[in-house]
Amino acid sequence: MIRRPRRSTPATIVATVLLALCVLIAVAVVQSLLGQTPILGLDQLLAVTSGQRWNSAATVAVAIVLAVLGLVLLIAALRPGKPTVVPLARMEYPDGRPGADAGVRRATLAKDLAATAGAVAGVTAADVSARRRRITATVRVAAADPAAVPGQVRERLEARVAAIGPSPRPEVRVRARADANA
Repeated sequence: MIRRPRRSTPATIVATVLLALCVLIAVAVVQSLLGQTPILGLDQLLAVTSGQRWNSAATVAVAIVLAVLGLVLLIAALRPGKPTVVPLARMEYPDGRPGADAGVRRATLAKDLAATAGAVAGVTAADVSARRRRITATVRVAAADPAAVPGQVRERLEARVAAIGPSPRPEVRVRARADANA
């Protein structure tokens, strides 16, 4: 079970362009109905486009730009995003039947592990990034023995990761920095 985010950026770009075109056309129609000179007159549009030929450099350049833009949007929409859920190890029922698939959001896992790292004596602040195969904790240390703190943080994080049970079990890395404020 690996959930991936929706690709909303390409959809938002296309929707915004279509909305802008629809608003422009609607404003022009309303202006025409009210007897005013429209923002986008059909005569102006025809004057610009009627002088162009299909094999002219400007037409080919616009076609290439639109084709590349469409291809970029298509690739962005089809490419899978970073997983938002880290799968947990599958449990089995006592009679041997497989259990349900379960997962934990990466952001939730990172917050839980940051709280775990922050609870270690001597740690003033903790920031954790959780990926599928690696968990990286950056801790600020203000302790009498700052060299011992990263080892304690790693032990606590590894115990917490074992209790949560992600599959596969990620490697835990800890970086310690001296806290300048302490």
